[in-house]
Amino acid sequence: MESNIKLEELKKALKYRNCTVEKHSNVMEITFENDEDGDWFEGIFEYYQRESAVCCLMPIRPKNTPPKFIFNVKDMDKLIELIKENYIK
Repeated sequence: MESNIKLEELKKALKYRNCTVEKHSNVMEITFENDEDGDWFEGIFEYYQRESAVCCLMPIRPKNTPPKFIFNVKDMDKLIELIKENYIK
């Protein structure tokens, strides 16, 4: 139940980034509708790793398809906080 609340908080933090968010246990999958938002996420992901919120990014960016990222979540609260802090559109 609490994980559903955290997932909704994450989706809310990303609401202006045009993406879908799926959570599978500790693995998160985010698919962005456009390259700009995917570039934003990939660009700050290293910061998220340094802050120990996530690890093991697997970007999936084939030509002519939306950018998708699969990664492990170590600290969902910290990830949500970092996304809110780094929101730049």
